[in-house]
Amino acid sequence: MNKYFWIAMVLLCLLLFFFLMYEIQSEKPLAFDIYIAELFSVGENTFSFTFFKSITYFGKSMFIGFGSLLCVLYLWILKKDYWTMAVFSIGIAGGDALNGWIKNHVKRVRPEDHLIETAGFSFPSAHAMVGLIFFSMVAYLIMNEIKGNSLKWAVGIGFVCLVLLIGVSRIVMKVHFPTDILAGFALGAAYSLTLFKLYEFLESRVL
Repeated sequence: MNKYFWIAMVLLCLLLFFFLMYEIQSEKPLAFDIYIAELFSVGENTFSFTFFKSITYFGKSMFIGFGSLLCVLYLWILKKDYWTMAVFSIGIAGGDALNGWIKNHVKRVRPEDHLIETAGFSFPSAHAMVGLIFFSMVAYLIMNEIKGNSLKWAVGIGFVCLVLLIGVSRIVMKVHFPTDILAGFALGAAYSLTLFKLYEFLESRVL
C-alpha cells in the first residue's frame, strides 16, 4: 500500500470517528441515526430477525475470544510463527481495551427497546470495532496462505460482507445507534491499518 494513501486512509477514518464522537456528545437526536434505524427496523419472529440475531453472535466477545485462541494456537503450534502470534494477541487485546476505555469515557446510553439482552455503554460498538479488527487479521492470515489472486479477492470480500452484516445486526437488534456502528468501523479500520503497517515495519527489521 502506498505510504501516502495509507496515511490518508488512517487520517480519514480518525477524522470520521472524532466527528461522530463530537456529534453524539451534543446529546441531541441525530437524523442519521433515526433514518438508518427505521430503514433496518424488522419485526420479531421474522426471517430477517432470526438471520441477524444469528449474525450478531459472530461479533460477541466470547466468539472473538475463542476464535483468537484458535488463531494463536495455530500460529504457535502449527506455523511456529511467534512474531505474528504476538502481534495478533496484542492487536486483539489492545483493540478491546481501547474500545472499553472510550465507552467508559463517552458514556453513551444504548437505545431503548432492545430485542436481545445487552449491557454496558453504546459508543463505539465493540461488535463493529473489535469485530473488524479480528476478522481483518484472520483474513490477513488466510490470504497469506492463498496463492491465487481470485481466491484472495473472494476471501477478502467475504470477510468484508461478514463484518458489515455484524454491524447491521446490532442496529436491527436495537442495541446500538447507527453512529455507534459507523464510529466502530472507522476506529477499527484506523487501528487495523496502523497495526498492519507497524507489523510490516517491525517484521522487516526483526526477521
